Parts: sequence; structure tokens; C-alpha cells
Amino acid sequence: MARKQAQEDGWATIRDVLSSRPDGTEVGLSVYHFGSGQALSVDGERDFASASTIKILILAALARAFDKGRFSPDDKIAVRQDLKLEGSGVLNWLESGLRLSLRDHAWLMTAISDNTASNICIETVGIDEINALGNEIGVGKTHLGRMFMGANAPPGPPKNRATADGLVAILKAIENDTAASPERCAWMRSCLDDQQHVDRLPRHLPEGISYRGKTGTIEGIAHDCGVLTGPGGKIALAVLTEGFGNSYDADRLIGCIGTAAASLAAGND
Repeated sequence: MARKQAQEDGWATIRDVLSSRPDGTEVGLSVYHFGSGQALSVDGERDFASASTIKILILAALARAFDKGRFSPDDKIAVRQDLKLEGSGVLNWLESGLRLSLRDHAWLMTAISDNTASNICIETVGIDEINALGNEIGVGKTHLGRMFMGANAPPGPPKNRATADGLVAILKAIENDTAASPERCAWMRSCLDDQQHVDRLPRHLPEGISYRGKTGTIEGIAHDCGVLTGPGGKIALAVLTEGFGNSYDADRLIGCIGTAAASLAAGND
């Protein structure tokens, strides 16, 4: 009974936190409990500029390409000057021509959100193939429109867009071993486990709750999506925000939602 009440309180707290967002801001929320199948979606199909959250779809498409034998994780790809991009990551500041394995590029894309490594992964797999996997998974309006440009795309080029529901669909497919083979899904989970940007969903997680996921940040945009795991099971969730005047306020809201969602995975007796 205590566990059931704790979970009911957790769902209610998530709604309460969401309702506290400042006027003039937009938030898309999607939460899924693997054990019960219970879900919550509030503006979950509203599409936002994806920022780096779209990289989990790129990662899944790369894993599927490995399964098909199109490429090997050990294939070495050079860091070309024309693909270098400022922003998060390290490759922009390293020597052009540096050759790294696709496995390493994927880790850099995921764990430290390296934009140059992301463009290498996109060029390797192909935008059409990446979106085809998204359609198969059922990600709705979540869509890769272009390679990374280091800022919100100006008018003209196709946009990279994401919805909270679409990101949770990708996370569910990775957790359930349906995004790619079980071996490759385990590899993707290990990349997400290594996430270095942990100031949003996992910022105040209680002891015994782990996080793996992917953030996204550009001016006026702060997102996080991931899986929380604890004694009571696993929770997939995504929080996408826009319009916060102060990015720290967005981080705080996302963190409060993460803490409330953690109670769903805590397994209180």
C-alpha cells in the first residue's frame, strides 16, 4: 500500500511541478512507467527545436546500421575540417584529420554532446535512414532535418524537431531491445549511462536511483530525456522547455520533475 501511495503521490507531484512553470513558457512532458505501463503526456506531441536530444535517434540509427553490416563500430573516420563545429564537445579544438572509430564518435556525440562527432555520425548513416528508423519506432514529429549548425537554424534550412512523446518512444525502444539488436541496445544504454551533463533530470536524485539520458541546449531552449532506474522499476521521461528567461530556472524545473519521477522508481514498501 505504501508503494502504491508513493507512486500516486509521484504522479501528482509531477503535475504540480509542471503547473508551477512561469507564464509565457512552454513545456512538453512525457513520462512512462515500464512496470505498469502507466503514462503521462502533457503537450507531449508539441514539437520543439530538438537541440541535442535528437542525437539519441542518430545513435539508434547508427546501431541499426551496425546490425545490418553497413559499418563496423571499429571503422575509423577522420575528423574533417569542414565538419568541425563549435559548441559542446572537444573535436573542434583537436587536430583535423584525427581518425577515431565510429564507436568513439558515437560516445562523444552522446556522453559529451560533441557536435562535430554528431555530424560525422549523421553523414555516415544518412538523414533519410535516420528518419526511416524514427518512423518505424513511431516518433511522431521528432525529425532530423539537417546536420548540426551550432545554433538555432536560420530561416530556410530544414529544422531538427523533437517531441517529448517521440523521445520517450526512442528511449523505450532502446530499453526494450527493439531499436536495434540486444547487443547494440546494451551498447547504446552504456553510452547514455556515461552522460556528462547531469544538471537537469538527475540533479537531485535520491540515493539508489540512476539516470541515463541526453540533454539538449540552445538559446532559449533547455531539454532533457532519459531513463531513471531504481528498486521499483524504470521510468522513461522527457521534458522539453522553451521561453525561460533564465536557463537556470529551466534546469530547476526539469530537476524537480526528475525528482518527482524518481519516486515512481523508488520502490517504497
